[in-house]
Amino acid sequence: MAYSYKAKAKNIRTQNAYMLAKTATMFEYEGLPESIPSKELEKLLQTKGYAFITKVDGVLYALDGTLGGECDAYGNAKEIIISNPWLKFSKTLDVKKDGVLILSDSSRMGLLPIFERGNTFLIENDINMMLWGYNSRNQKMLSASDDRTKQSAETYLNKLVDGELGVIAENAMFDGIKLQGGTTTGGVTVNQLIECIQYIKATMYNEIGISSNFNMKRERLISSELDAAEDSLFPLVYNMMHERIAGIEALNEMFELDVKVDFGSVWALKNKELVDNKVGNNEQGTEGAASDVASQSGSDQDLGTDPEKEIDPDLDLDKDGERERERGQAQAPDTNPDTDNSPEVDELQAIIDDPESSEEDKQAARELLSEKEQ
Repeated sequence: MAYSYKAKAKNIRTQNAYMLAKTATMFEYEGLPESIPSKELEKLLQTKGYAFITKVDGVLYALDGTLGGECDAYGNAKEIIISNPWLKFSKTLDVKKDGVLILSDSSRMGLLPIFERGNTFLIENDINMMLWGYNSRNQKMLSASDDRTKQSAETYLNKLVDGELGVIAENAMFDGIKLQGGTTTGGVTVNQLIECIQYIKATMYNEIGISSNFNMKRERLISSELDAAEDSLFPLVYNMMHERIAGIEALNEMFELDVKVDFGSVWALKNKELVDNKVGNNEQGTEGAASDVASQSGSDQDLGTDPEKEIDPDLDLDKDGERERERGQAQAPDTNPDTDNSPEVDELQAIIDDPESSEEDKQAARELLSEKEQ
């Protein structure tokens, strides 16, 4: 079936479904009952914002419901109304006593609102690109004063399309037809539309913890610009993991299970220890990173003076670099700030000295350099 760019609602739903298929593997579960498939649990959490796990006829199910009834001191509902036709189950349950309420995030929003917003902009931009393509075909327009002249002009154009040369035998053709300038796109170029798509997608992916660059500079990026967006990848994803850990702990305690949860797929590089409500292991992670860096630095210095010394094969900083970076940006020993910034300063100076650099890049490099000197 051909793609209809005018079917906005349908196209948005399709794109949302694709995004939910991608994020279905964001978290991995071990030890869940057979009656609660992990994909169904995540579908509820990501689309509804929460899931209530309770027993129906002695079997555990993750169900959707409506929170309501009396609230606690913080405005949180104490009851949930569940109606499931397939299970023939309809009842008002106590959130604390009759089951476990697992939240997708602390605001019970889920991921669907993010996808709705991002994909709405993407579908609108698809329409803009489609219309831009149509308008780009219309370079010139022919207008005719009567039907006979119009038919002659159409015959002439059809012959050109078929690869034949046409002949105009009447002066009336020249007198009755006029050539008009084609419509314009108001200065909008296809590159701008593509950049808009890249920006929207990058913003949406960054929200769910996937790094995607949307810097619009045409020529080159310095390392600080590449790292600028990294911190925005973690807050929501870690908040989601925090709520899942709390929910799974309550589930294990109430129903005597041994369920475990961790990051999966490309999110596996994230560090669950940062959000497990244990402060001590965060310190341990950063200290370990600093000690590894220090030991590696010492090994490099020893190799410079003693060629017989070898690097420990068990030490693989490249493999653990991303994980250690996320463990709180390891608190390394005090160093000279001038030496820390020297590679970046050299990079900025190289951009300024490069004759092929644009004036815009040179000016930006000068401003960054002046800020660092201050």
